[in-house]
Amino acid sequence: MSKNDSKRTFIGFPLTVKNQQGLIDVQQQLAATINPSAKPVQMANLHITAAFLGQTSQIDMQKIDSLISSMSFKRSSQVLESIAYWSNAKVVCIEGKANDELAHIAVKLAEISRKLNLYQSQHAYRPHISLFRQVSSPPFEHQPTSDLLNTSKPIMTTEFSPFIIDIDELILFESQTTAAGVNYIPMKNWPLI
Repeated sequence: MSKNDSKRTFIGFPLTVKNQQGLIDVQQQLAATINPSAKPVQMANLHITAAFLGQTSQIDMQKIDSLISSMSFKRSSQVLESIAYWSNAKVVCIEGKANDELAHIAVKLAEISRKLNLYQSQHAYRPHISLFRQVSSPPFEHQPTSDLLNTSKPIMTTEFSPFIIDIDELILFESQTTAAGVNYIPMKNWPLI
């Protein structure tokens, strides 16, 4: 099998249009505090990543489908309440502490990834939605940097209500890079019970 047969993939949770629109509002509130060269994540690409898989062959995708289809994951709601700057990834995101069911799903997906020799994250799972990419410095630089970098401490000075995201399906996405930017293409979905 050649490299052309593999795709860059991840498994994530989709958002409702209402959640997407609310996050676009947060992006607009943050825009003035972010470096001008930063790239806002497009509304259609907003999601919560459950597991990044990396380059994945067609055979691996079939195995992933079979393994996930044999599992039973429950629906839940996830709260995201903090804006964070992840300096290594150069991302500004909204994040929260994983609820029990989301943490369980993340562990099971990490086991699948390990079993298939796919990408293995070296970080503990933190549910988040990326709002900006290519962020060169923390927003709200007047705050102590230690409060901004890779933490769950709120860094947003504008008030907003925590986002409650209904987790009711998993989707296998392909990440396609085009001249116009990155597109996340749904390839397979698994409803949660």
